[in-house]
Amino acid sequence: MKQLFDVLIVEDNVVDQQVLSVYLEEYDITYLMADSGEEAKMMLESLSFKLILLDIGLPGIDAYQLTEIIRQEMKIDVPIVAVTNYGIDEVKNKCFAVGMNGCFSKPIGRVELVGMLTQFLPKEKLTSDNNLSFEMINLSYLKEVSLGDLDYEIEIAEKFIETITYDLTALQANFKANDREKLIGAAHRTLSTIYIMGLKSKLEEALLAIENNDLPTKELESKLNYVCNVCQKAIIETRDFIDALKA
Repeated sequence: MKQLFDVLIVEDNVVDQQVLSVYLEEYDITYLMADSGEEAKMMLESLSFKLILLDIGLPGIDAYQLTEIIRQEMKIDVPIVAVTNYGIDEVKNKCFAVGMNGCFSKPIGRVELVGMLTQFLPKEKLTSDNNLSFEMINLSYLKEVSLGDLDYEIEIAEKFIETITYDLTALQANFKANDREKLIGAAHRTLSTIYIMGLKSKLEEALLAIENNDLPTKELESKLNYVCNVCQKAIIETRDFIDALKA
């Protein structure tokens, strides 16, 4: 039986490797680094992973070629997530066409990485915290990854408010401008934001429907309004959570 790790990071930039290592080592995540597509391919032949994090700008075998090898030749179906210095809209369609499951822009910060891990590497067991109860947000995952560090919880919660506010503005502006391509990109970004505050069960279906771009305008507007309403309530609850921690 192959040895199993949580994440394979395929990244040739040493600085990016170090940043991701620092973040991952804060959590109970096992990972290995590969500097190239060739090295990643060799690792995948002898080891197993739950998630592959793949830099678009690899030398040699590029990210698209490596994904095709993983999917078509090696028949490995674990989630593959691309990270890129390019704009998401420039590469997203090609990423999905070759079999990737997600695409995120660099730099990948702590909040973005936690959202990515929550989305594509769900924990088998989540701890629960019933001291605070909310209608929208669920603090289970945040409590788990914070390891009791309240300052970290405040930092992540404040970053969530900042990021989701930006995401909602982009969703609404792109819908109003009837720019479906940018709307799809905004929905994809929002998907990575919602997980840290436990909004997956409430928002994932609606955001995926928006991202799939097959809804008539009226239904699209209805889905978007639903997402905005849930997020606005989540922002209020997150502020209440922050206030409770600071009290």
